[in-house]
Amino acid sequence: MSSELRFPTLCPRRFARFVFAFALSLGALALAKPAAANPPGAPAASATKPATSAASDTLAPVDEKPAPDSPRAAMSEYTRYTRGGDYEKAARYLDLSAVDPSDGPILAKRLRDVLDRHLFVDVDKLSPLPHGNTDDGGQPDRDELGNVPGPAGKPEPVTLVRRVDRSGARWVFSATTVARIDAWYDHLENRWLLDHLPKWSLRFGPHELRWWQWLSLVPLVFFGFVVGFTITRLSRLAVNHWLPTHSSEAFRKLRGPATLAWTVITSYALLPWLGLYEPAEAFVRRGLSAGLLAALFWALWQAVELAQHSVSSAHWVRSSLTASSLLMLGARLGKFVVAAFAFVAVLAELGYPVTSLITGLGIGGIALALAAQKTVENLFGAFSLAIDQPFREGDQIQVDSITGTVESIGLRSTRIRTVDRTLITIPNGKLAEMRVETITARDRMRFYCILGVTHSPAEQIRQILRGVENVLQESALVVKDSLSVRLIGLTDSAMNLEIIAMLETSDNAKFLEVRQGLLLGIVEVVDKAGSSLAHPVSSIRLSDSSQTQLLDSAALPRSAPNAS
Repeated sequence: MSSELRFPTLCPRRFARFVFAFALSLGALALAKPAAANPPGAPAASATKPATSAASDTLAPVDEKPAPDSPRAAMSEYTRYTRGGDYEKAARYLDLSAVDPSDGPILAKRLRDVLDRHLFVDVDKLSPLPHGNTDDGGQPDRDELGNVPGPAGKPEPVTLVRRVDRSGARWVFSATTVARIDAWYDHLENRWLLDHLPKWSLRFGPHELRWWQWLSLVPLVFFGFVVGFTITRLSRLAVNHWLPTHSSEAFRKLRGPATLAWTVITSYALLPWLGLYEPAEAFVRRGLSAGLLAALFWALWQAVELAQHSVSSAHWVRSSLTASSLLMLGARLGKFVVAAFAFVAVLAELGYPVTSLITGLGIGGIALALAAQKTVENLFGAFSLAIDQPFREGDQIQVDSITGTVESIGLRSTRIRTVDRTLITIPNGKLAEMRVETITARDRMRFYCILGVTHSPAEQIRQILRGVENVLQESALVVKDSLSVRLIGLTDSAMNLEIIAMLETSDNAKFLEVRQGLLLGIVEVVDKAGSSLAHPVSSIRLSDSSQTQLLDSAALPRSAPNAS
C-alpha cells in the first residue's frame, strides 16, 4: 500500500452526503416554527444592560402594548427599517446633531452591522414606558442597551436617549453613540465583505442569517470536510502500518463518523469568520452540535456492527444456526435503540420539544410490553438458551418426563422429536426455567445390573464374583477403576449380586452392543460355576382337614327324587 495521501474519486459523493445531511437539518429547522421565541443558548438581552431590571419587568409585562414614544417602540421601528433595507427612515432614530445629517442612512446601516456582530438587543426586554426604565438608578430618559468593543478593545456603551422636537417625543441613539459608529465599524472583522457584497446578499434570511452567510456555510462545511478527510486518511495510514488487521477493519468502520466529527469541529473553529449575529450564531451552533451528536451515534451504530462481526466469528455461533439468528436479532435491536436515542437527542439539540415524544414512546412501550408479554418472555428465553447453551440442535435431552432429540430452537419455542417419533413444542420461556438433562453431553455410559442366582455355597458365590469381574476387566471399553461387583442381598428365592461399570463411549448403539456381550459373558460365568439364575417360585399346599372334608361329602347318599 502506498503511503502517498491521495483523494479518491468518491470524495465528491462523500462530501455531498455530509452537505445534504447538514443542509437538510438546517433547512427543516428554518422552515419549521421555532420552539420558543428566543433561540436556545442566546441571552434574552446583554448582560450589561441595566434597563431590564426585575422591577421593570414587574411593572411592564412583555405582552403589554408599548407606548409610541418608548424605548421598545423606537428599537422595534429601527430594527424593522434596517431589516427591510430602508436606512433613510432608520436614520430618524439616530441623534445626528454631532455629525453630518446626510450621513444618516450610512450610519444607520453601519450601526446595524455593529449591533449584529457584537450586541444582541432583545426588543421585548426594553421598557414600554415613555420615560424608559426608571428603576435602574440611572439618569431619567436614558437607557443603556449594552457595550461593544471600541478601537482600543475597551467596552463602550450603546445608549438610547429621549428627545422632544416639533414632531413629538421619541427615543433615539445618543449623539455620543452615533459619533462612535464609524470607529466601531472600521474594526469589524468582515467589514470588507459588508462594503463590497451586493445588497441582496446583505439582507437577512431565515433565523437572522444574511444571505451571504447562508451561502458561505457551504464552502465552510466543505473546507471542514477536507480537513476531516485528511486527518482520517492520515490516521488510517498509521493504523494500517502499526496495528493488526482487525484494528484496521475497526478503524475503517469508524472512518465515516470520525470524518463527520472533524468536519463539525473544523466548522466550529471557522464560525467566527462569518461574523454571525448572536441568534444566528446560536442557531448554527445548534446545527453543528446536532451534527456532532449524529457522528457520535453513527459511531455507536458502527460499533454494534463491529461487535456483531466479532461475535459471529466465534465457534459456538458458527456451529449453531439459532445463535446466528439471535445474534442478528440482537444487532438489529441494538441499532434500533441507537437510532431512537439519536433521533430524540438530535431533535432536542435542534430546539424541538421532545418531552411529549418521549412520553408517547413510553406509553406505547408499556402498551406493547403488556400486549406482548409472553412473546417477550419467550424471546428472552431464546436469548438465555443461546447464551447458556444447555443443549444444541440434534442433542438428545430429557425434560421432565419427555425424552427426545432437539430438532429446532426458534425465537418463540423449541421442538423435540420423541422416541415415539412425535413432535413436542415447548415455549422457550418455560423451557429456560425447567430442569433439562442433556443426554448427548455425557462422556461415559453406565452399565448396571442386579444378578440374582440360586442359593449356593459361599465358595461358589466367590467364584461367580471373580468370574464376572474378569469378564468386565477383559472388555476394552470398561473403565477399570469404576468396577464394582458385590453381593448386596439375600432373599427367600435368590442371592443378589450388584454389577456396576462405566463404559468409555457416548454412542448408544455401541453401548447396547457392549452391554449385550457383557451380559452373555456373565451368564456363562454362572453356568460354569454350576449355579443358575434364580426364578421366583410359588407353591400351593393342601391340608389334611380339607381332604377329609372333601371325602366325607363325596360319601353321603343321594336323596330320592321327588315324584311329581
